[in-house]
Amino acid sequence: MAEINTSGSQAEKQSFSSEIKRLIPILAQTTASLLLSGEKGCGKSFIASSIHRCVSKNPDNFFEINCKSFDQAKSAEAFSKIKAGIGQLAADERATFFIGCINLMSSELQAQLLDFLKVLLRTGKKVKLVTSTEENLEGKIASGLFIEELFYKINSVVLNVPPLRQRRDEIPLLAEYYRRVYSNQTGFNFTGFGDGALAALENYFFAGNIDELKNLVQHAFIVGQPPLIKADDFGIQAGGSLSESTARDLNLPDKSLKSALDAFKKEYVTRILEENGWNQTKTAKILGIQRTYVIRLINELHIQKK
Repeated sequence: MAEINTSGSQAEKQSFSSEIKRLIPILAQTTASLLLSGEKGCGKSFIASSIHRCVSKNPDNFFEINCKSFDQAKSAEAFSKIKAGIGQLAADERATFFIGCINLMSSELQAQLLDFLKVLLRTGKKVKLVTSTEENLEGKIASGLFIEELFYKINSVVLNVPPLRQRRDEIPLLAEYYRRVYSNQTGFNFTGFGDGALAALENYFFAGNIDELKNLVQHAFIVGQPPLIKADDFGIQAGGSLSESTARDLNLPDKSLKSALDAFKKEYVTRILEENGWNQTKTAKILGIQRTYVIRLINELHIQKK
C-alpha cells in the first residue's frame, strides 16, 4: 500500500492545491485502487470526479454509491445497474466507480461489495476504483466492523486529504467559485466580495469544511444586497473563529491549544443544538457524529440549555 500524506508541514499545507493538481492526473492513469481519507466535506468527492474527468469525458461512465444515503434494501438492484453500465463499456473506454463514506457501509453490504469487486476484476474493463472514508478503517477492522479483505481491495494508494482550515489558500478560490455558481442559479448580480469579506472567511474555523463554506456563500446570497458580498452577510461574526478578541471573551483558563479547541467545540456544539431545538439526533446528523458522542460532548464540555 502506498500512502500519500498531504497534511505535514505548514509549507506543505500551503501548497496543497498545487500538489493535489499534480497528483490527480498521476492517480488517474494508474489502475490501482484509491482510498481518500479525511473529514466530512473536505472535498473527497470532488477529487474523485476530477480523477474521472482526466480519463473520460463521459459523465455517464462515473458510477457512484454514497453510503450516507444508500438504500440497503435496494443494494442488489444498485449493484446490478452498475454492473450493467460497466459491462456496456467499449474496450477503449475508461470508467470510475466511486464509493463515498465506505466507513458507513454495513457488514452485509461490505460482503456484497467484495463479491461484486471480484466479478468486476474478471470482466477486464478499465475501471478505476475510488473510495472515501471519514473514519480510520484499520480501527473498524480491529473491532470486527470492517472486512479486512475488502480493505486491501480498496487501499492500494491512500490519499490523506487535510481539512479546509489547513488549506486557507484555497478559501478565496472556492468562495469565488461558489459565488459564480449561485449567481448563475439565482440571477442575483453579486459581482464580487467587499472589503473584509474574504478575510472573514479565511479566519473562520470551518468545522464543516467545503460544505460549510458553500453554505456561508449561499447564506450571503439570501441576506445580502448586490453588487458586493459583505463580511456581515455570512453571519459568522459571533464565534465564527477564535480571533484574539474572541479568545479573550471565552475566558480561557490558559493559553493551551486544548483549552482553545474545547472552547470552540463548546460554542459550536451549543450553537448547532440551539439551531435544532436541542434535538440531539438532528445535531448529531449535522455534525456527522453519533448521538452518543453528542451526549458525551454535552457532559464533558458542561453544555447547558439556556
